[in-house]
Amino acid sequence: MKKIILLLVMLLSCVPTFAQANKASVQKLIELSGELKEFYNITEQLSRQLSAENRDDFKKDMQPLLDKQKARLVAYYAQNLSQDEVDNLITFYQSPLAKKYVMIGQNYAVVLSNKADAFKEELQGIIMKYMM
Repeated sequence: MKKIILLLVMLLSCVPTFAQANKASVQKLIELSGELKEFYNITEQLSRQLSAENRDDFKKDMQPLLDKQKARLVAYYAQNLSQDEVDNLITFYQSPLAKKYVMIGQNYAVVLSNKADAFKEELQGIIMKYMM
């Protein structure tokens, strides 16, 4: 019996444990990665389509939804990343290379949104070809 217990203890000590990441660290990671910025950009773009007097109210109404999305992201990453992985990602996103990578990605999103109308027109042309 002692041998079985000793064997189980040895086996369990060899299996790496996966500790969930600290939520405060995950929040920092999400902010550094710019992942939430996309949701705020969408909110800003939508608010521009409203009258000036409705923009502030719209943004206030959107804030709980944005907070909920942030909580979902934090919970997801905290569940699926270890603290060590989060720390390594934070270190990466604080590096000059990562800052450049994030900036280029954000600039590319602007370029894509500026060219979205032209893309939609071309796409509609292709779709119409097959609908007739």
